[in-house]
Amino acid sequence: MNAAAKIDDQVSEVNAMDELQQVGVLPWRIRRDGEPKVLLITSRRRGRWIVPKGWPMKGRDLLVAASREAFEEAGIFGEICPAPVTEYRYMKALDSGLEARCRVTVFGMKVRGTLSHWREKGQRQRRWFSLGEAADKLDDAELAEFVRALEAKPDRLKQSVGFAGWDRLSSEAQSCAE
Repeated sequence: MNAAAKIDDQVSEVNAMDELQQVGVLPWRIRRDGEPKVLLITSRRRGRWIVPKGWPMKGRDLLVAASREAFEEAGIFGEICPAPVTEYRYMKALDSGLEARCRVTVFGMKVRGTLSHWREKGQRQRRWFSLGEAADKLDDAELAEFVRALEAKPDRLKQSVGFAGWDRLSSEAQSCAE
């Protein structure tokens, strides 16, 4: 059974009031001139600008799942703050035609490196944006509002440093990706 079918089965068992959990990262870096930048990727189906996100992995820490999604979907690695920076909700269109309400727990990721070749490169675009540009581009209104608020207090990104670093997460995340 493929992942989409498993999710559709899961959704059919979920009460309409319940939410499915997803994890994501808000990838960021600070340019030499001090300007914060946020990395967004496009969704595979409709090309909307989003953050890397996906489903938690059974028996694994949410940070590991978030790190893996960033690696697979955006070809990035870095340090993830162990405390979520925000949450947002959206309606996910499933392959079956059903919609599921999802709650995405988002962790900040200070990007340390980008790959030139990664798993989903042919399926997505990735691009660095200023905070204001990212807020304008993001398809999810709740997340866009959070990013816009960061524009007024960009130091909040730096406060999330103190982190579960890539060294701790990389072996678990890479073993999960195999």
